[in-house]
Amino acid sequence: MKNLFEINEKIRSAADKAMELCRAHFEEIERIKEYNQQKMLKAFQEYHVSEAMFAGSTGYGYDDRGRDTLDKIYAYVFDAEDALARQHFLSGTHTLTVALFGVLRPGDEMLSVTGTPYDTIQPVIGITECSGSLVDFGVRYSEVDLLSDGTVDLEGVKKAVAEKKPKMVYIQRSKGYAQRPSLRNKEIKAICDIVKPLSPDTVIMLDNCYGEFTEVESPITVGVDLMAGSMIKNAGGGIAPTGGYIAGRADLVELCAYRLSTPGTGRELGCTLGTLREMYLGAYHAPVATAEAIKTAVFASALFEVLGYDVEPNYRQRRGDIIDVITLGTPEKLCAFCRGIQSGSPIDSFVTPQPSPMPGYDSDVIMAAGAFTLGSSIEISADGPLREPYAVYLQGGISFATAKISVMLAAQEVEKVQ
Repeated sequence: MKNLFEINEKIRSAADKAMELCRAHFEEIERIKEYNQQKMLKAFQEYHVSEAMFAGSTGYGYDDRGRDTLDKIYAYVFDAEDALARQHFLSGTHTLTVALFGVLRPGDEMLSVTGTPYDTIQPVIGITECSGSLVDFGVRYSEVDLLSDGTVDLEGVKKAVAEKKPKMVYIQRSKGYAQRPSLRNKEIKAICDIVKPLSPDTVIMLDNCYGEFTEVESPITVGVDLMAGSMIKNAGGGIAPTGGYIAGRADLVELCAYRLSTPGTGRELGCTLGTLREMYLGAYHAPVATAEAIKTAVFASALFEVLGYDVEPNYRQRRGDIIDVITLGTPEKLCAFCRGIQSGSPIDSFVTPQPSPMPGYDSDVIMAAGAFTLGSSIEISADGPLREPYAVYLQGGISFATAKISVMLAAQEVEKVQ
């Protein structure tokens, strides 16, 4: 076939070798996708989804059947008692914020057991000083540091929970910009199995961003009480234009609904205007889109390992999210990688990404994303802070056939840097 993107022979050869290395791992990704897609189909049938539900509502949004049924769809596929799946959530960080403020009260303690949370949630908690944080409202915060290898300190968790009996144990599934492994359900279960016997009333909350549909099991089935994520990541299938979800115990979801709208009205308010068709279609395609993104991550790990770079996780490892971390070692290579991803994107491929300050981050960040939805992380994207070890965080790829080209172009740009 014609070499449409002028990729040189070195990268093409390395890509062929990478495909051979990861081909067997694609079979497992397909198995997980097939189960999750069948489960999604069953949910649509179980709740009698119909054309009439796509119409949307205006004003207060009372009796919006499409909105309320979408909540049930997400509760079903996540094995949760209840869910809020709404376009009213502005981002993953906003969704997490609603959950935190919905559950926590003055005098409560929040214990993070996966070290310091992601940059943008730090002002929400009050780790980074900001008016209106949880700390401002009298919520105490503490954390258990990760072990030197980046894994969860289970003994430290056991000690902290026994001593503090916190109102909430907070788990961040994905690595964020930290140099640590993302968590799979088996690691999440290990945390839950420690917390519940020691402090049965503690709410276990999971930041599930980037982790949806990566495994057959849901975190709810291994002991999580409440979890939240973004619709412009895995859960929206690359089609939902905005939004987020909260899922888990019904009483906790109700508290979150009161925080999202108002105490007393909760989930009964909130018109959907013209968004429901895309929200439903995004939900339906979410398992497939996630599988394509995981294939992209596995391929990228294999390709850059062939080229001699450190990657995490490697192509042989099972994954708990869609993120791939490639340590490039210099700011020049980090920027080159992002230029390559941008040049292989369907939107704004002609744009050259540049490092710049970003709200919520303590260093300049470079971001590449030629996405149909602004900021979408399930579409092919790459970003990273300009700080050592100059690692790039690759995520997404709703079509592996095209995401593969983007990764190869990124590799070619990196190889040009001396």
